[in-house]
Amino acid sequence: MNKTAIAALAAAAMSPMAQAVDFKLGDTNLTLGGYIKVDAMYSRFSEGSVAQGSARDFYVPGAIPVAGAAGGSSSYFDMHAKETRLFLKTDTVVDGYKLGSYIEADFIVNPGAGNERVTNAYNVGLRRAYITIDNFLVGQDWSTFQNLVALPETLDFVAFPTDGTPFVRQPLVRYTVGGFDVSIENPETTVTSAAGAQVATDQNTMPDASARYRFEAGGAQFSVASVVRQLKQDGAGSDIGYGLSFAGKIPLGRDDIRFTVSGGDGIGRYIAINTVNDAAVDASGDLEAFSAYAAFLAYRHMWSDKWRSTATVSMLRADHDVALTGDTVTESVNSASLNLLYSPVPKLTLGVEYRHAEREVESGADGNLDRLQVAAKYAF
Repeated sequence: MNKTAIAALAAAAMSPMAQAVDFKLGDTNLTLGGYIKVDAMYSRFSEGSVAQGSARDFYVPGAIPVAGAAGGSSSYFDMHAKETRLFLKTDTVVDGYKLGSYIEADFIVNPGAGNERVTNAYNVGLRRAYITIDNFLVGQDWSTFQNLVALPETLDFVAFPTDGTPFVRQPLVRYTVGGFDVSIENPETTVTSAAGAQVATDQNTMPDASARYRFEAGGAQFSVASVVRQLKQDGAGSDIGYGLSFAGKIPLGRDDIRFTVSGGDGIGRYIAINTVNDAAVDASGDLEAFSAYAAFLAYRHMWSDKWRSTATVSMLRADHDVALTGDTVTESVNSASLNLLYSPVPKLTLGVEYRHAEREVESGADGNLDRLQVAAKYAF
Protein backbone atom coordinates (compact mmCIF):
# COMPACT_ATOMS: atom_id res chain seq x y z
CA MET A 1 0.00 0.00 0.00
CA ASN A 2 1.44 3.42 -0.96
CA LYS A 3 1.81 6.47 1.31
CA THR A 4 -1.36 8.10 -0.02
CA ALA A 5 -3.43 5.03 0.78
CA ILE A 6 -1.91 4.76 4.26
CA ALA A 7 -2.71 8.41 4.98
CA ALA A 8 -6.28 7.87 3.79
CA LEU A 9 -6.62 4.82 6.04
CA ALA A 10 -5.45 6.73 9.11
CA ALA A 11 -7.66 9.72 8.35
CA ALA A 12 -10.68 7.47 7.83
CA ALA A 13 -10.18 5.85 11.21
CA MET A 14 -10.08 9.25 12.95
CA SER A 15 -12.81 11.20 11.18
CA PRO A 16 -16.42 10.18 10.49
CA MET A 17 -16.47 12.74 7.67
CA ALA A 18 -14.06 10.52 5.73
CA GLN A 19 -16.71 7.79 5.50
CA ALA A 20 -19.75 10.00 4.98
CA VAL A 21 -22.41 9.46 2.32
CA ASP A 22 -23.05 12.36 -0.07
CA PHE A 23 -26.32 12.95 -1.90
CA LYS A 24 -28.26 15.85 -3.44
CA LEU A 25 -31.70 17.25 -2.61
CA GLY A 26 -32.72 19.95 -5.06
CA ASP A 27 -29.91 22.54 -5.07
CA THR A 28 -28.55 21.35 -1.72
CA ASN A 29 -25.66 18.92 -1.25
CA LEU A 30 -26.10 16.78 1.86
CA THR A 31 -23.50 14.71 3.70
CA LEU A 32 -24.68 12.16 6.25
CA GLY A 33 -22.30 10.18 8.40
CA GLY A 34 -20.96 9.26 11.78
CA TYR A 35 -19.71 6.17 13.52
CA ILE A 36 -20.65 3.44 15.96
CA LYS A 37 -18.12 2.85 18.74
CA VAL A 38 -18.19 0.30 21.53
CA ASP A 39 -15.81 0.63 24.49
CA ALA A 40 -14.80 -1.75 27.26
CA MET A 41 -12.69 -0.31 30.10
CA TYR A 42 -11.00 -1.59 33.22
CA SER A 43 -10.15 1.34 35.53
CA ARG A 44 -8.25 1.36 38.81
CA PHE A 45 -8.22 4.47 41.02
CA SER A 46 -5.56 4.27 43.73
CA GLU A 47 -7.15 6.53 46.34
CA GLY A 48 -10.94 6.33 46.31
CA SER A 49 -14.18 5.27 44.68
CA VAL A 50 -15.65 6.92 41.57
CA ALA A 51 -19.34 6.81 40.68
CA GLN A 52 -20.45 5.38 37.35
CA GLY A 53 -20.62 8.14 34.73
CA SER A 54 -18.31 10.52 32.93
CA ALA A 55 -15.15 9.86 34.97
CA ARG A 56 -15.40 6.16 34.16
CA ASP A 57 -16.63 6.61 30.57
CA PHE A 58 -13.60 8.72 29.60
CA TYR A 59 -10.55 10.38 31.13
CA VAL A 60 -11.51 13.26 33.47
CA PRO A 61 -8.32 14.52 35.20
CA GLY A 62 -10.06 16.44 37.97
CA ALA A 63 -12.07 13.37 39.03
CA ILE A 64 -9.04 11.28 40.08
CA PRO A 65 -9.38 10.83 43.88
CA VAL A 66 -6.34 11.75 45.98
CA ALA A 67 -5.03 10.40 49.29
CA GLY A 68 -7.56 10.88 52.05
CA ALA A 69 -10.60 10.12 49.89
CA ALA A 70 -13.05 7.62 51.35
CA GLY A 71 -12.97 4.00 50.33
CA GLY A 72 -9.32 3.30 49.50
CA SER A 73 -8.45 1.98 46.06
CA SER A 74 -11.23 0.98 43.67
CA SER A 75 -11.48 -0.95 40.40
CA TYR A 76 -14.25 -1.08 37.80
CA PHE A 77 -15.12 -2.75 34.53
CA ASP A 78 -17.47 -0.75 32.27
CA MET A 79 -18.85 -1.21 28.75
CA HIS A 80 -20.84 1.30 26.71
CA ALA A 81 -21.66 2.50 23.20
CA LYS A 82 -22.42 6.10 24.22
CA GLU A 83 -19.74 7.67 22.04
CA THR A 84 -21.65 6.64 18.91
CA ARG A 85 -21.97 9.80 16.78
CA LEU A 86 -24.15 11.13 13.95
CA PHE A 87 -23.83 14.25 11.80
CA LEU A 88 -25.59 15.97 8.91
CA LYS A 89 -23.88 18.61 6.76
CA THR A 90 -25.43 20.70 3.96
CA ASP A 91 -24.03 23.04 1.30
CA THR A 92 -25.92 25.14 -1.23
CA VAL A 93 -25.56 28.37 -3.21
CA VAL A 94 -28.41 30.89 -2.97
CA ASP A 95 -28.29 34.19 -4.90
CA GLY A 96 -24.49 34.03 -5.00
CA TYR A 97 -24.06 33.24 -1.28
CA LYS A 98 -22.45 29.99 -0.16
CA LEU A 99 -24.69 28.69 2.61
CA GLY A 100 -24.06 25.67 4.76
CA SER A 101 -25.12 23.96 7.95
CA TYR A 102 -23.77 21.29 10.25
CA ILE A 103 -25.32 19.41 13.17
CA GLU A 104 -23.60 16.72 15.22
CA ALA A 105 -24.77 14.67 18.20
CA ASP A 106 -23.73 11.73 20.34
CA PHE A 107 -25.06 9.86 23.37
CA ILE A 108 -22.33 10.53 25.94
CA VAL A 109 -22.58 14.29 26.55
CA ASN A 110 -26.18 13.98 27.84
CA PRO A 111 -26.69 10.60 29.56
CA GLY A 112 -30.04 11.68 31.06
CA ALA A 113 -31.84 8.94 32.98
CA GLY A 114 -30.04 6.06 31.30
CA ASN A 115 -29.06 3.12 33.49
CA GLU A 116 -27.10 -0.11 33.25
CA ARG A 117 -29.73 -2.26 35.02
CA VAL A 118 -32.06 -2.90 32.08
CA THR A 119 -32.03 -0.64 29.02
CA ASN A 120 -28.57 1.01 28.84
CA ALA A 121 -30.42 3.78 26.97
CA TYR A 122 -29.00 7.30 26.85
CA ASN A 123 -30.24 10.62 25.50
CA VAL A 124 -29.05 12.30 22.34
CA GLY A 125 -26.75 15.23 23.21
CA LEU A 126 -25.91 18.22 21.02
CA ARG A 127 -22.23 18.58 20.19
CA ARG A 128 -22.08 21.08 17.33
CA ALA A 129 -24.73 23.01 15.40
CA TYR A 130 -23.93 25.94 13.13
CA ILE A 131 -24.64 27.68 9.86
CA THR A 132 -22.07 29.12 7.47
CA ILE A 133 -22.51 32.15 5.22
CA ASP A 134 -19.51 32.60 2.92
CA ASN A 135 -16.62 33.24 5.35
CA PHE A 136 -18.78 33.47 8.49
CA LEU A 137 -19.70 30.66 10.88
CA VAL A 138 -22.52 31.24 13.38
CA GLY A 139 -23.50 28.62 15.94
CA GLN A 140 -21.91 26.09 18.28
CA ASP A 141 -18.50 24.75 17.29
CA TRP A 142 -15.03 24.09 18.64
CA SER A 143 -13.47 27.21 20.14
CA THR A 144 -11.06 29.09 17.91
CA PHE A 145 -8.53 28.80 20.76
CA GLN A 146 -7.85 25.15 19.91
CA ASN A 147 -6.47 23.38 16.84
CA LEU A 148 -7.99 20.10 15.65
CA VAL A 149 -5.03 19.45 13.31
CA ALA A 150 -3.06 18.43 16.41
CA LEU A 151 -5.71 15.83 17.34
CA PRO A 152 -3.86 12.57 18.07
CA GLU A 153 -5.43 9.18 17.40
CA THR A 154 -6.50 7.81 20.77
CA LEU A 155 -9.38 5.60 21.93
CA ASP A 156 -10.47 7.96 24.71
CA PHE A 157 -13.67 9.90 23.97
CA VAL A 158 -12.02 13.31 24.32
CA ALA A 159 -9.40 12.19 21.73
CA PHE A 160 -6.95 14.85 22.89
CA PRO A 161 -4.76 14.04 25.91
CA THR A 162 -7.35 15.68 28.14
CA ASP A 163 -5.06 17.31 30.70
CA GLY A 164 -2.76 18.89 28.11
CA THR A 165 -4.95 20.81 25.69
CA PRO A 166 -7.62 23.47 25.17
CA PHE A 167 -10.99 21.76 24.80
CA VAL A 168 -14.20 23.80 24.47
CA ARG A 169 -17.32 23.63 22.31
CA GLN A 170 -19.54 26.70 22.61
CA PRO A 171 -21.69 29.19 20.66
CA LEU A 172 -19.61 31.64 18.66
CA VAL A 173 -19.42 33.88 15.61
CA ARG A 174 -16.26 33.29 13.57
CA TYR A 175 -14.85 34.96 10.47
CA THR A 176 -12.24 33.15 8.39
CA VAL A 177 -10.01 34.54 5.65
CA GLY A 178 -7.12 32.44 4.40
CA GLY A 179 -5.38 30.95 7.43
CA PHE A 180 -6.70 33.59 9.84
CA ASP A 181 -9.73 33.03 12.12
CA VAL A 182 -11.22 35.54 14.53
CA SER A 183 -14.25 34.99 16.74
CA ILE A 184 -16.38 36.17 19.62
CA GLU A 185 -17.53 33.34 21.84
CA ASN A 186 -19.92 32.59 24.68
CA PRO A 187 -18.43 33.70 28.04
CA GLU A 188 -18.56 31.86 31.35
CA THR A 189 -16.37 32.42 34.41
CA THR A 190 -15.52 29.63 36.83
CA VAL A 191 -14.49 30.76 40.30
CA THR A 192 -12.96 28.68 43.11
CA SER A 193 -14.60 29.30 46.47
CA ALA A 194 -12.69 29.59 49.75
CA ALA A 195 -13.63 25.93 50.37
CA GLY A 196 -12.17 24.84 47.05
CA ALA A 197 -15.53 24.34 45.30
CA GLN A 198 -16.27 25.43 41.74
CA VAL A 199 -18.73 28.30 41.22
CA ALA A 200 -19.93 28.93 37.64
CA THR A 201 -20.99 32.57 37.68
CA ASP A 202 -22.61 33.10 34.23
CA GLN A 203 -22.56 36.86 34.92
CA ASN A 204 -20.27 38.08 32.13
CA THR A 205 -21.25 41.17 30.20
CA MET A 206 -18.71 40.79 27.36
CA PRO A 207 -18.02 37.85 25.00
CA ASP A 208 -14.70 36.06 24.94
CA ALA A 209 -12.56 37.00 21.92
CA SER A 210 -10.24 34.58 20.15
CA ALA A 211 -7.94 34.72 17.13
CA ARG A 212 -5.95 31.98 15.39
CA TYR A 213 -3.44 31.86 12.56
CA ARG A 214 -2.92 28.56 10.70
CA PHE A 215 0.13 28.04 8.49
CA GLU A 216 2.28 25.36 6.87
CA ALA A 217 6.05 24.93 6.70
CA GLY A 218 7.81 22.10 4.90
CA GLY A 219 4.73 19.87 4.97
CA ALA A 220 4.07 20.52 8.66
CA GLN A 221 0.90 22.25 9.85
CA PHE A 222 0.93 24.74 12.71
CA SER A 223 -1.32 27.26 14.44
CA VAL A 224 -0.93 30.07 16.95
CA ALA A 225 -4.08 31.02 18.87
CA SER A 226 -5.00 33.58 21.51
CA VAL A 227 -7.95 34.30 23.76
CA VAL A 228 -8.87 37.41 25.78
CA ARG A 229 -11.79 37.25 28.17
CA GLN A 230 -13.65 39.08 30.89
CA LEU A 231 -13.76 37.30 34.26
CA LYS A 232 -16.74 38.46 36.28
CA GLN A 233 -18.69 37.62 39.42
CA ASP A 234 -21.39 39.83 40.88
CA GLY A 235 -20.12 41.45 44.06
CA ALA A 236 -16.47 40.72 43.18
CA GLY A 237 -16.02 42.95 40.16
CA SER A 238 -14.11 41.71 37.13
CA ASP A 239 -10.64 40.82 35.91
CA ILE A 240 -9.04 40.08 32.54
CA GLY A 241 -8.05 36.60 31.42
CA TYR A 242 -5.76 35.89 28.48
CA GLY A 243 -3.94 32.96 26.95
CA LEU A 244 -1.80 31.73 24.05
CA SER A 245 -1.64 28.32 22.40
CA PHE A 246 0.80 26.87 19.86
CA ALA A 247 -0.10 23.58 18.14
CA GLY A 248 1.08 21.53 15.23
CA LYS A 249 1.44 18.32 13.27
CA ILE A 250 4.86 17.39 11.84
CA PRO A 251 5.11 14.50 9.35
CA LEU A 252 8.04 12.10 9.68
CA GLY A 253 7.70 9.90 6.62
CA ARG A 254 4.69 7.70 7.33
CA ASP A 255 4.76 8.73 11.02
CA ASP A 256 4.00 12.09 12.63
CA ILE A 257 4.42 14.17 15.78
CA ARG A 258 1.54 16.23 17.16
CA PHE A 259 1.67 18.72 20.01
CA THR A 260 -0.03 21.61 21.76
CA VAL A 261 1.41 24.04 24.33
CA SER A 262 -0.95 26.49 26.07
CA GLY A 263 -0.81 28.91 28.96
CA GLY A 264 -2.09 32.12 30.44
CA ASP A 265 -3.98 33.80 33.28
CA GLY A 266 -7.67 33.16 33.86
CA ILE A 267 -8.04 30.43 31.20
CA GLY A 268 -8.82 27.45 33.45
CA ARG A 269 -12.18 26.90 31.75
CA TYR A 270 -10.48 26.56 28.37
CA ILE A 271 -7.89 23.89 29.20
CA ALA A 272 -8.04 20.32 30.55
CA ILE A 273 -11.88 20.35 30.51
CA ASN A 274 -11.90 22.90 33.33
CA THR A 275 -9.85 20.82 35.77
CA VAL A 276 -8.80 24.14 37.36
CA ASN A 277 -10.86 27.32 37.50
CA ASP A 278 -10.26 30.86 36.24
CA ALA A 279 -10.05 32.91 39.44
CA ALA A 280 -10.88 33.32 43.13
CA VAL A 281 -12.07 36.22 45.30
CA ASP A 282 -9.20 37.89 47.17
CA ALA A 283 -9.17 39.49 50.63
CA SER A 284 -10.38 42.78 49.17
CA GLY A 285 -13.41 41.10 47.61
CA ASP A 286 -12.03 41.34 44.06
CA LEU A 287 -11.44 38.59 41.51
CA GLU A 288 -7.86 37.35 41.18
CA ALA A 289 -7.02 35.30 38.08
CA PHE A 290 -4.90 32.13 38.30
CA SER A 291 -2.12 31.10 35.93
CA ALA A 292 -2.41 27.70 34.24
CA TYR A 293 -0.27 25.86 31.69
CA ALA A 294 -0.90 22.68 29.71
CA ALA A 295 0.95 20.71 27.05
CA PHE A 296 1.01 17.37 25.27
CA LEU A 297 3.23 15.56 22.80
CA ALA A 298 2.04 12.62 20.68
CA TYR A 299 3.96 10.36 18.31
CA ARG A 300 2.15 8.12 15.83
CA HIS A 301 3.98 5.21 14.23
CA MET A 302 2.67 3.17 11.30
CA TRP A 303 3.79 -0.41 11.91
CA SER A 304 2.33 -1.59 8.61
CA ASP A 305 -0.48 -0.85 6.19
CA LYS A 306 -3.08 -1.88 8.80
CA TRP A 307 -1.38 -1.52 12.19
CA ARG A 308 -0.40 1.70 13.96
CA SER A 309 0.27 3.10 17.45
CA THR A 310 0.17 6.49 19.15
CA ALA A 311 2.13 7.31 22.31
CA THR A 312 1.30 10.49 24.25
CA VAL A 313 2.60 12.37 27.27
CA SER A 314 0.63 15.23 28.76
CA MET A 315 0.64 17.67 31.67
CA LEU A 316 -1.25 20.45 33.46
CA ARG A 317 0.11 22.94 36.00
CA ALA A 318 -1.82 25.57 37.96
CA ASP A 319 -0.65 28.37 40.25
CA HIS A 320 -3.22 28.91 43.01
CA ASP A 321 -3.15 31.22 46.00
CA VAL A 322 -4.13 28.63 48.62
CA ALA A 323 -5.04 31.42 51.05
CA LEU A 324 -8.01 32.04 48.71
CA THR A 325 -8.83 28.51 47.54
CA GLY A 326 -7.73 26.11 50.25
CA ASP A 327 -5.32 23.28 49.52
CA THR A 328 -7.70 20.71 47.98
CA VAL A 329 -7.60 22.23 44.46
CA THR A 330 -5.59 20.59 41.66
CA GLU A 331 -1.96 21.72 41.42
CA SER A 332 -0.76 19.32 38.71
CA VAL A 333 -1.77 16.43 36.49
CA ASN A 334 0.50 14.17 34.43
CA SER A 335 -0.53 11.37 32.11
CA ALA A 336 0.78 9.02 29.45
CA SER A 337 -0.93 6.63 27.06
CA LEU A 338 -0.02 4.04 24.46
CA ASN A 339 -2.27 2.23 22.00
CA LEU A 340 -2.23 -0.38 19.27
CA LEU A 341 -4.83 0.04 16.51
CA TYR A 342 -5.78 -2.30 13.67
CA SER A 343 -7.86 -1.45 10.60
CA PRO A 344 -8.52 -4.49 8.43
CA VAL A 345 -10.44 -2.11 6.15
CA PRO A 346 -10.52 1.73 6.23
CA LYS A 347 -13.99 1.91 7.81
CA LEU A 348 -13.21 -0.33 10.78
CA THR A 349 -10.81 0.21 13.68
CA LEU A 350 -10.12 -2.25 16.50
CA GLY A 351 -7.79 -1.24 19.26
CA VAL A 352 -6.42 -1.42 22.78
CA GLU A 353 -5.06 1.48 24.83
CA TYR A 354 -3.38 1.83 28.22
CA ARG A 355 -3.38 5.10 30.17
CA HIS A 356 -1.68 6.10 33.41
CA ALA A 357 -2.48 9.44 35.06
CA GLU A 358 -1.43 11.16 38.29
CA ARG A 359 -3.18 14.08 40.00
CA GLU A 360 -1.77 16.13 42.87
CA VAL A 361 -3.57 18.83 44.86
CA GLU A 362 -2.02 21.85 46.57
CA SER A 363 -1.73 20.03 49.93
CA GLY A 364 0.58 17.46 48.33
CA ALA A 365 -2.00 14.65 48.42
CA ASP A 366 -2.06 12.68 45.18
CA GLY A 367 -3.73 9.78 43.43
CA ASN A 368 -3.37 7.64 40.31
CA LEU A 369 -5.55 6.25 37.56
CA ASP A 370 -4.64 3.18 35.50
CA ARG A 371 -6.99 2.31 32.65
CA LEU A 372 -7.03 -0.39 29.99
CA GLN A 373 -9.48 0.33 27.16
CA VAL A 374 -10.54 -1.89 24.26
CA ALA A 375 -12.70 -0.47 21.48
CA ALA A 376 -14.31 -1.26 18.15
CA LYS A 377 -15.31 1.60 15.81
CA TYR A 378 -17.12 1.50 12.46
CA ALA A 379 -17.35 4.76 10.53
CA PHE A 380 -20.01 5.27 7.86
